Amino acid sequence: MPSKTPAKRTQALADAGVPQPKTRVSPAKLQQMKQAAEAQIDDFMKKIGVPNPAELTDERGWRYFNFGSADGWACALEGHGELFLAVHAPIMRLPSDKDLILPLMRELLEMNAGMPGLAHLGIMGEAVIVSSTQPVVDLDPDDFEACIYRVMKLADDLDDELKAKYGGTAKKRLAPAKPAAQTLGAKSVSKASQSKKG
Repeated sequence: MPSKTPAKRTQALADAGVPQPKTRVSPAKLQQMKQAAEAQIDDFMKKIGVPNPAELTDERGWRYFNFGSADGWACALEGHGELFLAVHAPIMRLPSDKDLILPLMRELLEMNAGMPGLAHLGIMGEAVIVSSTQPVVDLDPDDFEACIYRVMKLADDLDDELKAKYGGTAKKRLAPAKPAAQTLGAKSVSKASQSKKG
């Protein structure tokens, strides 16, 4: 029995419902998609009261903002010829006490197991975060705002509760060097808060 040609095998897999690799996007199209995605992030920021998102954007395109009690940042990231919407919002620093780490991890995993939608809980460096990374080609225009809102709303809802349960510690944890994005985010958000008050 002769084997199928690559094209026929690919078609047979597609007919069976197996997801197929996406064709690569040209650099010009990728740049156009990135500008459109960044405009969507800027629109979200304007809706939550940031009049000029460019003031809270770093040289790599990360945009920083507050939502309730939560700080967050979002970006249109390129990788492997694709474009992703990445949104992160820290909830709390990891506790120093080993006795608190295991119950915290268990609670985070249990929450993740039942969490619907585009956002999930995780660890980034020394922080518990809410995050989402979605391929831009899979997002409709309304999905950008919904994705960012979901991450920020979860962080705003969970931060006080988790800090109350797991933020107490008997020991000081040495502060690690912060990634540039997080350092700038804290400064930018603080600057934005001060400018709103002034």
